[in-house]
Amino acid sequence: MLLAGLCALPEIVHAEPTPGDATASVQVAADPPPCTGPASDRAPDPRCDETLDGRVTAGPSADLAVQRAALAVPRLVVRGLFWPVVETTDVVEHNHLIDWMHVLLTTDDGLVGVRPVINYSTSFLPSGGARFFYRRLPGPGSEVAGLFETAGPAVMLGRLELRSPTRIGLVLSGILDRRDDRLFAGNGPNSMADLLAAGQGLARYGSDNFAAQLRWSRPLPGKLIAHAQGDLQWRDYTAADVHSGSSVAELYGLPADTCAAQGMAAPCVDERQLPGFERGMRIVHEGGGLGIGLRDLGREGAGASLIVDGTFAEGFAGDPSRHLTLSAETVLAVGTSNRAFLLRGRAAMVERLGDAPVPFEELISPSGAAGMRGFPEGRFRGESGLVGTAEYRWYVASYLDASVFTDLGTVAGRQFAGIAWDRWFPTFGIGFRRFMTEGPYWEAKVLDGIQLAYAPDNGFRILLSMAGF
Repeated sequence: MLLAGLCALPEIVHAEPTPGDATASVQVAADPPPCTGPASDRAPDPRCDETLDGRVTAGPSADLAVQRAALAVPRLVVRGLFWPVVETTDVVEHNHLIDWMHVLLTTDDGLVGVRPVINYSTSFLPSGGARFFYRRLPGPGSEVAGLFETAGPAVMLGRLELRSPTRIGLVLSGILDRRDDRLFAGNGPNSMADLLAAGQGLARYGSDNFAAQLRWSRPLPGKLIAHAQGDLQWRDYTAADVHSGSSVAELYGLPADTCAAQGMAAPCVDERQLPGFERGMRIVHEGGGLGIGLRDLGREGAGASLIVDGTFAEGFAGDPSRHLTLSAETVLAVGTSNRAFLLRGRAAMVERLGDAPVPFEELISPSGAAGMRGFPEGRFRGESGLVGTAEYRWYVASYLDASVFTDLGTVAGRQFAGIAWDRWFPTFGIGFRRFMTEGPYWEAKVLDGIQLAYAPDNGFRILLSMAGF
């Protein structure tokens, strides 16, 4: 029966060629493929040069060739810039290096561990150290954590932190922070040309900072988040033995006879530009705020958020300071966990409430890693400040995202007085953000990363933060 069925198939004829037989051939599919009629009325057929997903196959196009030629140079530049990171990512991922380090430096239950820390920002000394955590405490979210970083005697940072269970939301911290390379570049939206014309520039000072801080945060119904904070800060400043440049006493100092008349040893700084420098700062802060978070949870969640905050400061131990700081920040994110475009805006102002001027380190400073990334921390200071950011991020690996960004910011006088368009300072850059991926990659938490930023008024800067894994 099978043989009879096979013999009854007239559509396919197979003939074995014989030597010298020029007419021997193989004929298949005697009926032509059904390529007639609109493609929308039938299933896609590869025999009709159609793809199975229904898309039209792109043929040669002069426009496409022109587009590829126009993008050739940017494509090569981007590939060259990203090549070291992409190759390193492949090696790390293929050899499971992060997993091995996690196993070596963490207990079997994952509740006790130590992590290496490296921080570097152009214009400042690099520092390294370690952080540890101990999570064998009652209540989910409770933790004792510590951090120590150093670059020798010039830079030392120590932090001890106690976290309550998440349902309580309290965090108690003690901080010691010493640096001899802090930066001051005058008050107001001064360009480098302005500073040089005034015989000034980027100056350095040192300080020993001690702080005790208590923070609280708690989610509320309706996507609201409440937070409160309070701290006590004690800071002592010096203009001697600074690193990485001229001291503030050289560029923002007073003549020797003026220093003597004011009872200060020369060289001394001009207190009109750096209020509170000679005395130091002894201040208590109390404040809080409210936010609404409409963004999706997880990696690069889409949506919007808004946070407003108010903090009152009052001096003690002879410090006459008394002022109020107000700030607001909003974020709009569009995209998915693989692609995201973000717009961020932040505004802040400080208002003096007494006769004493606001200490120079309490002024608004929007530069640095959290604002205008092309400028170092302390580059701009004012009684008010604004900064906006546009950033596009995309997925590279389960623990790595790439980004391109631009920041635009400025400082101004009291209650944003004196803002001018020619005093806004742009920055541009690219970067990579690293994630902790204990679960699905779209739920990963940001750990750290590296960014390359450029500002026309400052040049290139590298910002590197490696806070473990």
